[in-house]
Amino acid sequence: MVFALLLSLAVPFPIFASALEINIERALELATANNNRIKIAKSDVTIARETRRQSHRARGVTVSATHASTYTDFQNDAYTESTGKTYANSITASYPLYTGGTIKNTIKMAESDYNSKNEALRKTHQDVKLDVVSSLYQILRAADSERQAEESVKRLAAHVENVKIQYENGKVGKADLLRSEVELSGAKQSLIRAASENDTAIKQLNSLMGIPLGTKLIIKEKMTYEKYALTLEECVAFATRTHPDLIIAVHAIEAAEAGVLVARGQTLPQASISAVQALGSQKSWPGTKEDTFSVKLNVDYTFMDAGVGASKISSAKESARRAKHNYEQALESVVFSVNSRYNDITEAALRVEESKAAIGKAEEAYGIAVNRYNEGVGANIDVVDSQNALTTASSNYTQALCDYSIALARIENSMGGPLK
Repeated sequence: MVFALLLSLAVPFPIFASALEINIERALELATANNNRIKIAKSDVTIARETRRQSHRARGVTVSATHASTYTDFQNDAYTESTGKTYANSITASYPLYTGGTIKNTIKMAESDYNSKNEALRKTHQDVKLDVVSSLYQILRAADSERQAEESVKRLAAHVENVKIQYENGKVGKADLLRSEVELSGAKQSLIRAASENDTAIKQLNSLMGIPLGTKLIIKEKMTYEKYALTLEECVAFATRTHPDLIIAVHAIEAAEAGVLVARGQTLPQASISAVQALGSQKSWPGTKEDTFSVKLNVDYTFMDAGVGASKISSAKESARRAKHNYEQALESVVFSVNSRYNDITEAALRVEESKAAIGKAEEAYGIAVNRYNEGVGANIDVVDSQNALTTASSNYTQALCDYSIALARIENSMGGPLK
């Protein structure tokens, strides 16, 4: 049964597909259209919209109709048995005159919830955007790591061939050859890991975009470094005004305060007016002969409820206080997040500048080590170490550039949107 249900709900999702050119804008378009987190958030907005509509319509006129067909079998005395039939119909129109503010404040609660769900949708868009951008930059980093691993394998393979020649000519010992071959083996393993990491990063982005996991991506995007222009104070000020979590917390306070008024209104008299058109007959169905029209004023007031109403008011007040505390906590979290992300930008920027300068030095050192070894005045270990240092320097630069790009996306997310 469960398996059949899963099959009925399954959406065709091919594993392999052709290549797709992609950049950040295109990736975000696909994610917006296909990502299930966004679809769920949109459904929440629709549900809240209908709830809001229901709350508004509660203050309108309601019309209801009833019908009753009755058959009665009874005895008049010990010897006489009689039967009877009655058919009764009524149409009732009701309108609430006074509810102690219950309807008005229920509408306020529904409005606040609807606004909160819209902000939650905006936050979901921002979170998905962060995931997409981060994933795309991780692909670029993984692809560059794979390229660096390939270059490392080529350099070490060339070095191994050189050592073999010198070993066969008796110029170097077998230890040099073995050490070089071990380093080459390690570089090949690094290449395997880099290729696997690149493939995983591509599948992650494909999943976020809602396209087949096996789609080959051609990334039309580059990681660049440009100094971040905003100050920490500007970022914090913007975040405290626009972050969805804070706006949601404000709407929660509004809803909780309206909830206090709803609870208080439920302890007040409730008045409504109704008009009833009654039709009935004891002879023929459906019963439309007798005609009675009445207008009724209804007042309902519970003057003793064992303290239930007071308890509801107290609970609602505490919910309002809790909502305010939640806002304060959200504010602290947002400010801390902006500060933390700003530190990430500063750190990554310093690493980008430092690691970029190190690449040129590592390339020069590697060239010197290879030349000295070929001339017979350098050691094999110097070539191996300088090759590893060059790979590390290139990897550090790529990682720093990736971290910087992701840090920019993260601070935008922590601010609740891009500050132009």
